[in-house]
This record gives sequence, C-alpha cells and structure tokens, in this order.
Amino acid sequence: MKLFSRRTSQYARIARVAIIELDLVDRVELQEVTIRDRHSEILNYNPAGKVPTLATDDGFILSETPIIVHYLNRLKPEVKLVADYTDEFSLHLEGITTAFIDGISTWTRERRFRSESEQSPGIIELERSRALRILDYFEKIADKLDQTPKLAHITLASALGLEIRLPELQWRPSYPKLAQWYDQFSERPSLQATTPES
Repeated sequence: MKLFSRRTSQYARIARVAIIELDLVDRVELQEVTIRDRHSEILNYNPAGKVPTLATDDGFILSETPIIVHYLNRLKPEVKLVADYTDEFSLHLEGITTAFIDGISTWTRERRFRSESEQSPGIIELERSRALRILDYFEKIADKLDQTPKLAHITLASALGLEIRLPELQWRPSYPKLAQWYDQFSERPSLQATTPES
C-alpha cells in the first residue's frame, strides 16, 4: 500500500499516526506529494488532489482521513482505533473532533494563505468562536478523555497541534486540564514521530 501524504498536513498526520499505532509501518509506503499543484503526482490517483490518499494493495484509491483510518483498522481489527456503533461516546467524540480540526484548519488557511486584504473577518470569527466552544466542551469533559489511542483522540491531538501555525489560538492558558491531557498523549511514539512542522 502507498499513502500519499504531506508532513505539513494535519489530516495526513492522523493517518500516519494510525499506521504506527496499528503496526502497519512495514506494509504502507509513505510518499510525499505536492498539493495545490496541477502537476502533482497525487492527481494521477485522486482527482481531488487531497492528502491523505491511500492506494490499497487491491488497487482501490481511498481518500478522506476517517475512511482511510477505518480501512486500515480493518487490517488490524484487534486494535480498536475507530469506534464501533455500540460505543456512542466515542462516535460522538469522532464527530466533534472532526468538526474541530476542520474549523481550525479553515481558520489557519485563511490566515496563512490569504493576504490581509483577502481574509474574511466573518469566516475567521465563525471558526474562532466554534473553536472556543469546542475547547470549552473538551475542558469540561477532560476527565473522560483517557490515553487510549483512538481516532477521536488522535484527531483532537492533531487539531490542538495546529497551535504551532496559529498563534491566535493560544488555548493552553485557559484550558489546563485539556493541556495536561494533550501533553501526556503527545508523548506517544506515534505522535512524536509525526510532530507537526510550522
């Protein structure tokens, strides 16, 4: 199998963490590709041009992080990364953490890839407010977050890691319980091996 990835992509990071946690490193080749590039090799596999994209041994092309992680988890079903439908709390967390990383990613792209005159104050405020509501929620339930590597936890950690690219986020002082969880979870070898780049 081959995972098309970018070290700067938090979505690709989730897939890369899953590969490590599922002990599939020897089965999945990682290939760095460019994005937003009409000459990128990724377009030969995925017309959306997004990472991560997984080319399976059976010739299927999978895109979107949750779909890729679900597929990979089927190869190692004894490791429970993704929630099954009997685990309503984990399903709930997967949904909230996905909304969180999507919103912060939009906020980050608005700040990093648009000139100040092109940035949308409305989009920035919408995503900032959404992020703060979700951070408030996770601070309240921080005692329910354990250190088990699940898709929701990996997604949450990947979203929080975007603080390196979004100085406005600065979430740690206001959310000490969540910061404690994050710092401990980030000590996992899979997280250390995929530390985000600024």
